[in-house]
Amino acid sequence: MFGSKSIKYLVVLSCLLVFFMPAFSDEINYNQPQKRISIQEEFGDYMTSVQSKISKSWVAPDVVEEGHASVIFKIDKEGNVISAYMKESSGNKLYDESAINSVYKAAPYAAFPENASRDMITVQYSFDSSIVSKSEIQELVQQYEKFVNRDNNTALRILDQAIKSIEGDPAAYFLYARRHKLDKLMGNEQAAVADLAECKRLKHIYNQRRIKKCQEALAQEETPFAYFTLANAYELAGDFNNALYNIDKAISMTELNQAYKRYRAEIVMKNSK
Repeated sequence: MFGSKSIKYLVVLSCLLVFFMPAFSDEINYNQPQKRISIQEEFGDYMTSVQSKISKSWVAPDVVEEGHASVIFKIDKEGNVISAYMKESSGNKLYDESAINSVYKAAPYAAFPENASRDMITVQYSFDSSIVSKSEIQELVQQYEKFVNRDNNTALRILDQAIKSIEGDPAAYFLYARRHKLDKLMGNEQAAVADLAECKRLKHIYNQRRIKKCQEALAQEETPFAYFTLANAYELAGDFNNALYNIDKAISMTELNQAYKRYRAEIVMKNSK
C-alpha cells in the first residue's frame, strides 16, 4: 500500500561478467561453460562489489514509466573504467545518460583479486526501473492492461481504483492519461476532456517539482550530467530557452560528448516548431 500516497520507483540492477577470448570476438556468459569456472572463482565476489557501488550511484530518472537499458563497460586491474557504451538503449536520452554516468560515477572500483589472471574484464550491466512499486498500483495497472480493448468497463473500474488510491499526487498524471484514452475509446468525450485537463494540471506540477529537484542536485554538484538533467527537465516542461542554456553549459564542460550535442540539436528543432 502507499501509506504516503506517493508513487515510488522499483529499481532492479543486474550485472554479468563477459570477456573476450584471444581467438574470438563473441561475448561469453561466464555462468555457462564449466571450463570457465575459474572466472567465477576469481570475480564472483568482485562482481557483487561492482553491483553494490553502481546501485549507490544510480537513481532512476523520473521521466519514464518503465525503463530498461544495458551498458557494457571495461574495467582494468586497478578498478578504473576504460570505456563504456550502450548495449541496449531505453529509448530515452536521460535514462541512457544516467546509466552511463552512474558507471563512471561509481568508479574507481576495487582492484582485481590478487589471484586474478586478467588485466581487464568486460561487464554488461542492466538498469531496470518502474515508476510504480511492486504493490497495489503496479498490480492495478497490470490488470488494466489485460482488460483494455477486451472489457473496457472493467478496465475503467480498475483505473478508477488506482486513481482513487493516490488521488492528489502529481505523479498520478500518467493514470489520468490512460483514462483519457479509455474514455475516448468508450465514446465518453466529456470525461475524456476532464481527464486530459487533470492530466495536464498534474503534469505541470510534476514538471516543476522535477526542475526544482534538478536545480538542487546541480547546486550540490556542478557536473555536465547535472546540467544535462536540468536541460531535460526544462525541455519536458516546454521551456526550450532554459533547456538550451543548460545543455550549452553541459557541452562547454565536456566538448567530446556527442550525445549532448545531438540532444541540443533536438531541442533547437522542437523550439523551431
